[in-house]
Amino acid sequence: MRKEINMGTWDISPLGHGTAAGSAAPDRKPTASLFRPALGPVTFDAGLLPPIDWIDHVGTDPIRALEMLVLGWYPAEEVKPALEAPTDEELANLPPSLAAFHRLARLRPALHRFSNPMLEQPRRVERPWGGLLVFAAENQGCADWSIPWPPQGGPADADPPVWRTEDPHGDEDPEMILEAEPLSRFLLQFTLHEASGIAPFRAWTHIMPVECLEPLSDLLRPVPLSPFLPDYRGDLFYAAPGLLASISADETEADVVFAARDGEVLAPLRAYDFSWHRFDE
Repeated sequence: MRKEINMGTWDISPLGHGTAAGSAAPDRKPTASLFRPALGPVTFDAGLLPPIDWIDHVGTDPIRALEMLVLGWYPAEEVKPALEAPTDEELANLPPSLAAFHRLARLRPALHRFSNPMLEQPRRVERPWGGLLVFAAENQGCADWSIPWPPQGGPADADPPVWRTEDPHGDEDPEMILEAEPLSRFLLQFTLHEASGIAPFRAWTHIMPVECLEPLSDLLRPVPLSPFLPDYRGDLFYAAPGLLASISADETEADVVFAARDGEVLAPLRAYDFSWHRFDE
């Protein structure tokens, strides 16, 4: 069964994400009350931390935004090329954003260490609804992400829609859900989500009243993307120099995940009176 989630049009305010007009709201959705004027903001000395000017390009050039994010967030490494990695000829046949991701992975191999892996070699599959190219998978095989394949010869070929297939291996007619963002912006969502998962330093809060997050308005800049996996957590992404954050919230409650590559960036967050579930030192 295919399912399309109509996310509507997302309004981005200067302090946070708005809500989707005319859309079916997830159980935990962002609200305008999430960010209000800060009471006692914590600030960081940006110094040599990775900048966040990549956010400026999310709306106009998501491939450039992805490149700037990845090259700034992950250090270069000396590793042997993976034997199964796509060749330049194979990359030339992929949509530009997916090809760009694989080229970036040659420079930043951490992209292939995500908890939910991006496949080093995308694979073709046939499902009841037609041909697909699977490019990423949930780590326990409960879901995968794909694009229609082969290309149909239309405008969507350059930036195709993304389908999430639930239980692709155990169901003869698996449920397919259309992601809110096309491939180029979905890859940004996916990278932000997975970067938080494998960051060297992380901090998670317990669920707490949404008002507790008010001071973050002066610290975090919103990333103008739709909620990621709205039928699960519906995370919205934010960034500060050297810091990534994802927030899941409804009208009354919220929780947040912070991620940093440097523990000194994470440490000042202790000043917030949050209910911490984990805080890496």
